[in-house]
Amino acid sequence: MKSVQSRKNQSRKINRSSSKADARLLTQLTRDWQVLCHEIGERRAGTDGECRAADYIVEQLRVAGADDARSEVFPCTSVRKIASKVMEPRGRGWRAVESAALVGAPSTPGPGMVEGPLVWLDFPEEAPRLRPASLRGCILALFGPLPTSLDLHRRLLAAEPLAVVHVDERLPFTWTKNDGVYPYWAQHYGMLPTVTVPYQEAWRWKREGVARLRVSVVVDPVAAESQNVIATFPGTDASLPALAMSAHHDTQCGNVGADDNASGVLGVLALARKLHGKRFRRSLQFLSFGTEEQLSVGSAAFVRANEVTPRTTGLLVNLDSVASPLGHFEMWVAGSEALGRFAAEALAKREVHVRVRREISPFFDTFPFNRAAIPSLGFMRPNFPGGRWQHHSSHDSLANVSVEVLAKLVEGIAPLVAELADRVRWPFGSRLTTGQQAQARKLGRELLGG
Repeated sequence: MKSVQSRKNQSRKINRSSSKADARLLTQLTRDWQVLCHEIGERRAGTDGECRAADYIVEQLRVAGADDARSEVFPCTSVRKIASKVMEPRGRGWRAVESAALVGAPSTPGPGMVEGPLVWLDFPEEAPRLRPASLRGCILALFGPLPTSLDLHRRLLAAEPLAVVHVDERLPFTWTKNDGVYPYWAQHYGMLPTVTVPYQEAWRWKREGVARLRVSVVVDPVAAESQNVIATFPGTDASLPALAMSAHHDTQCGNVGADDNASGVLGVLALARKLHGKRFRRSLQFLSFGTEEQLSVGSAAFVRANEVTPRTTGLLVNLDSVASPLGHFEMWVAGSEALGRFAAEALAKREVHVRVRREISPFFDTFPFNRAAIPSLGFMRPNFPGGRWQHHSSHDSLANVSVEVLAKLVEGIAPLVAELADRVRWPFGSRLTTGQQAQARKLGRELLGG
């Protein structure tokens, strides 16, 4: 029912927006959203939904004029079954609490539930409490971020809790979110059975003094195939590195990913339609990656398979979660200060004002390119101090995106891309700084290996 109402709302926006944006652009964006989120729906890595989304993107890029649009298959890990149960004491029995298992975490042992005393840890400041076997037989409630350093991850493993219940401090809501673990860590160091629960449930546990939990986690991973979509508008000078635009078409479990990241895919398709028919010195490459939600597996596979270097690709422009009705446009700059200034000034001319964040992040599809010393501009639109309030939940739906916001960003980025594509030399450095390259290598070794 929400999807039907959302389509009506989107249509009303189109009818009243012709003075702000091209009505054809708005109509096509709305249609793309309906296909990806309503007709296809969840697009988890390695599933039929993800494959259908890739096929649709290929089809639309061909319609936009990219005769070479195609899918490039790579191996991935998919989840055939994922389930969790968390139960708290209630009177003489037990009460179930909403929960979600983390993709990539192991199942709890045996056919039943593990049960133990509930131990709280404010993380990471209380990490010194983690000692070998100190949590054996216990259920750990971890309040704060999951470990982002290998040292903290190993300390958590060594404490040996029966299971981890993650309480995400960024999302203080009554619903839970779906998330995943770092695949490299799970494969090489191990992982604990981990679930998330709603912040408000954890708040109540603390207030009421809940002292014991039962937890079960069932995660059934299978070897599968994912796909990257690739298309090119050839430039007139094959010696110049291309300019690439990218997004990812997969989702986490349990949601249709209207913002994360159908919005980015729609933006890439819209840029292809706008730039079709124009001949630039540099080639334009349009990319949509699979399996991003497992830490950019698809982007990394593309970089390896196509031997991407600064000689082949001069700049990556990535769109990820860019259509929140309320929010702030952010531009994550991996590259020189001059790159950030140039892009911000060009966007401002089209009334797209961005908050510039000049840093390397391993949590976007830009990161495998940054590891190859290629600069990037990454666009997103947070609406909450923790990022996006609807993050990885059923609320990431067609009811909570704005076609006008996305159209505005597309109409700001298109002339920036066109200008850069027609220049032989850019007024900023063509590679990451030495310090950024060192940071990318360090993060890559720790989170991804190799």
